[in-house]
Amino acid sequence: MKITLNYVIAFSLVLFFASCAKSKHKIGSMYKGGYVFKINMFGHGLCAAPKDLKPQEWGCYGTLINGANGDAIGDGKQNTKDIVAGCTSFYPFAAKSCDELVVDSYDDWYLPSLDELLLMHRELYSQSLGGLSSGEYWSSTQNYSLGAWKVDFSTGEKGNNSNKANKGLRVRAIRSF
Repeated sequence: MKITLNYVIAFSLVLFFASCAKSKHKIGSMYKGGYVFKINMFGHGLCAAPKDLKPQEWGCYGTLINGANGDAIGDGKQNTKDIVAGCTSFYPFAAKSCDELVVDSYDDWYLPSLDELLLMHRELYSQSLGGLSSGEYWSSTQNYSLGAWKVDFSTGEKGNNSNKANKGLRVRAIRSF
């Protein structure tokens, strides 16, 4: 009887987790304001805003922003908060524009980290999904006080750039759901 009860519990857990993993949204589909480009086993993930923001500077040329160096998936939101808090520029800049974005009543957008941007390139751009363009996009990952990481969507390569020399890089906000 004890063995049967263990099997029932184990089977119930498998069914529970399998039902959580079933998701109505797929990579490239519109969901919660943007194009889905990451989904975890519980149906949570990341989506990219439906269109680019205007090309602009990364922000705060010559200022090392404390905490804005996270490059992993999940770091973009904190990087953006750190950039917005540490940059007092009067001019629009990438992180602030993402932070202020509202799409379909969602107002929790942020500038993607380097790895989030690379994932967006792989899952959306390289599959001709999400309306992304060839060209360079800013990440929220700063690499030194004069620059930040970018991804060239035409090649998929990452590179570091001087904030001042490239005021016209593309910006695409993301949000988690």
